[in-house]
Amino acid sequence: MAECVHEWGPWEKILWYTPKGRFVGEARKCSKCSVVETRNVEVDPRPAVLQPTIGVFAGIFSKDGKLLVKRITSGRFVGEYDLPGGGIAAVNASKARDERVIGEELRREVEGETGVEIPTPQPMPAMYPAVIAGGGDWAFTILIGVAEQSPTKGEWKYVSPQELRELADGPEGNRLLSGPGKRMHRLCLRLMASRDNPNPEYRKQAGAMLAEIQRKWDS
Repeated sequence: MAECVHEWGPWEKILWYTPKGRFVGEARKCSKCSVVETRNVEVDPRPAVLQPTIGVFAGIFSKDGKLLVKRITSGRFVGEYDLPGGGIAAVNASKARDERVIGEELRREVEGETGVEIPTPQPMPAMYPAVIAGGGDWAFTILIGVAEQSPTKGEWKYVSPQELRELADGPEGNRLLSGPGKRMHRLCLRLMASRDNPNPEYRKQAGAMLAEIQRKWDS
């Protein structure tokens, strides 16, 4: 599958925080994918305060309660499947005036990746992180509900809990992102186990699968 031919936006000044310190520089984002390029990066002498990166993903169901996943078309994990959405772009986050930037970024990502038009969630719903990687990487899901239209872009599928398990167990490059029990698997199961899923049997199956993963962690 061909790599994205980047179409870069303008360079903008940004700052960000990591466990190693605070950095300043310039960034620009590809308008066709989620890649961000930086330049003129320097360490800011002020003390470092951890500011986690934020990823937001959409929970979109079919009428029978299956969950929408889409195939990644570029980057390190090309060929694998994940939920529609992604990281909040640095150039957009730097312009944020309130929490609506989260919903706006999710709407843009979902429409760009799948063609499904969703409203910007108003007011912002409650969001719950599935995992925190070293304290610096937060992933949230936002329940959108049952889709009124079919996706028109990219490669996608609606999956049941069992089909999700089979996808997670697939070979690298043709599976659910990073494999069984990983962050994306748990994000999907949390969505499918929610009361917003119109299929009560799928809710029950997804809840049992989440409990199974938790037992393995605790053993």
